[in-house]
Amino acid sequence: MLVRADIPLADQIVQVGHACIEAGRRFAQPAEPCHLVLLSVASERHLRDAVARAELAGIRCTVFNEPDDDMGDTAACSEPVLAGDRRVFRRFPLWCAPAGAVWARGPPDRRN
Repeated sequence: MLVRADIPLADQIVQVGHACIEAGRRFAQPAEPCHLVLLSVASERHLRDAVARAELAGIRCTVFNEPDDDMGDTAACSEPVLAGDRRVFRRFPLWCAPAGAVWARGPPDRRN
């Protein structure tokens, strides 16, 4: 899963959801449990390059294009990837919240 780091944090979260939904529609469920790994790319161009690289390695991807606010391609999700194919994604950093991001509150206290 790849998401652009150059869009607002709230949009990044939503775009990840959109791309996952599209991948769920397009790709069959794997026989084994798999993991969602969220990686970051700097821009739309970097997202397209990453998808092209994955597809050259034989890994199918779905790209979500956000029509609102002319955002373009915002996130991509690959089909489930087996151990050896993960190397294609090694060069991308794990996603992390930007410095200064506001953290949401925890779950409500149900002791009352």
